[in-house]
Amino acid sequence: MVDVSSKGMALLYHNDENCPGPNQSITTNFGVPFFDSGDSFDTVFFNRIGRVCRIDNLTSKVNRLAIQFAEPLFFKPGEQDISDSDAKQRLETKAQLIVSAKEKTVVKAQTKVKADNQVKPDAEESAHLYSEALARAEERIRSYTETKAQAEEKLKAEIEARHTSETKLLAEAEKKIRSFAEAKARAEEQAKAETRARAKAEAKAKTEARLRAKAEKKAETEAEKRAKIETELREKAETYTEQLAKAKAEAAREIAGIKAQADDTIAKIKAECKPKTHEKKSIPKKTNRDKAKKPGEGILMDKVDKFITDRNIIF
Repeated sequence: MVDVSSKGMALLYHNDENCPGPNQSITTNFGVPFFDSGDSFDTVFFNRIGRVCRIDNLTSKVNRLAIQFAEPLFFKPGEQDISDSDAKQRLETKAQLIVSAKEKTVVKAQTKVKADNQVKPDAEESAHLYSEALARAEERIRSYTETKAQAEEKLKAEIEARHTSETKLLAEAEKKIRSFAEAKARAEEQAKAETRARAKAEAKAKTEARLRAKAEKKAETEAEKRAKIETELREKAETYTEQLAKAKAEAAREIAGIKAQADDTIAKIKAECKPKTHEKKSIPKKTNRDKAKKPGEGILMDKVDKFITDRNIIF
């Protein structure tokens, strides 16, 4: 292992046919130092399933694999409130302690071999008891490891189930969002169409209003002209009526005067033509008509005749 974070790790692998390929799932077992506030630290061991997300070909014999964990670690190894120098120093101290412990173990083993050559029966019994205790401890460790593996498998199954459920919920949410977006798009399109239709109707209404106002103004102008013409015609008719009444009255007076004069003239003529008693009266000869007429009688008759035969006068 060359690098580790809470979400993934990088490790070196042989460049051969056994090297995992891209997107391949692998199981990793590794330990990460977990520093505390003191000078010591604990190594936390993890069992994680990961996916190969990148392969870097370093040499012809070595590849570097970048692995993404299906479940992140419970802490961030690179962010533990400790400087790099302090971490390096603690790790070196731990390494020295491990080397020293190994050396002590070797020394003890050598000492034990020498002691075994001079072992006594009671020492053999003690060694047998130690072996049994060690076997029981190893059995407990193996049982703990199996229990831990089962717990991690169960946790993995729960995570996968949760992931499946979340994926399903996410798909349903995306479907609803897509449906909402489509409905919103349709509503916006319909609103745009209604806005265009409303604008068109308003423009048409304005045009009709202008035409109506123009027609009404024209009708008012024509009505005013018609009223003016009717008033003028009425005034002319009244004038003609008055003139006609006056002409008729004057004509009636003149006709009455003419009739009276005619009756007087006829009466005079009859009186003159009537024979006197016991006297023979010779029939006088026809005289000129002008002599029988009274002065002004011919002029009056000419006026009456002209008035009656004048076509420009309206009766």
